[in-house]
Amino acid sequence: QKSIELKMSSGAMLTKEDEVDVEVLPSDQASINEFGRLNARLHEARGETESYNKRLERLDDACTELMMGEGDTVWVLLGDAFIQCSEDDATAICEAQVEKLQGVVDELDKETKGINDRQGELKKELYGRFGTSINLEEA
Repeated sequence: QKSIELKMSSGAMLTKEDEVDVEVLPSDQASINEFGRLNARLHEARGETESYNKRLERLDDACTELMMGEGDTVWVLLGDAFIQCSEDDATAICEAQVEKLQGVVDELDKETKGINDRQGELKKELYGRFGTSINLEEA
């Protein structure tokens, strides 16, 4: 008799005796697919959040530099063009950009939480049905 082994993320081997023999229904496959799509979006959202946080940090540094200025005029990049304006106007532009980006980061954080919540529900459902025969954990 041949024993089939499946490798689990913990490094343990799943033997044929430990494997749960459950038919994969179309609804199960839909849940597995949804989990996979959510996982892909979660990774995208985390990457976007990291990128926006770096931009926020640079903008915050720029705002700080502007506040420490001596009241001179400065050049500010708007779109594809530079404009000359007072430090106060440049600071206002910078702070508006910080608020805008922070709003985007907050939305991404809310989306990430929603994804994590839904994945938790799917894990309960799928682990309840398939036990250790399915691995939904990150490597």
